[in-house]
Amino acid sequence: MPHSTRSTFPRMHKTMTTRVLIATLLVWAIGVTGPDWLMSDRAVGATLLAQQPAPVDEFVPIDELPPQDQLPAAPLLVTAYAFVVLALFAYVGSLVRRLGGVQRDIERLHADLKRPGRS
Repeated sequence: MPHSTRSTFPRMHKTMTTRVLIATLLVWAIGVTGPDWLMSDRAVGATLLAQQPAPVDEFVPIDELPPQDQLPAAPLLVTAYAFVVLALFAYVGSLVRRLGGVQRDIERLHADLKRPGRS
């Protein structure tokens, strides 16, 4: 009895349908906006380049810099690094705890194998 490819490969069919849908939406979005979005990115880049201050050739302490030139995201950066370090420690702690359980299971099985009367 012949069967359809759709029932044999349901995941592949769903994946291909999703890809075709995404490609169609992308082509539609580019067609609606037109090529003007490429030019607007270049204009924004040129504006940002024109707003850049002249480079300073001498050392200026951070306390003497204007507030917009200081690093306003420093607390966020420190928080992000602290979160990553804490997550890493939690993960390593979880691994240690689980490996301890595995070690106890291995020791219990080893003791069961050594016990006399085992058939």
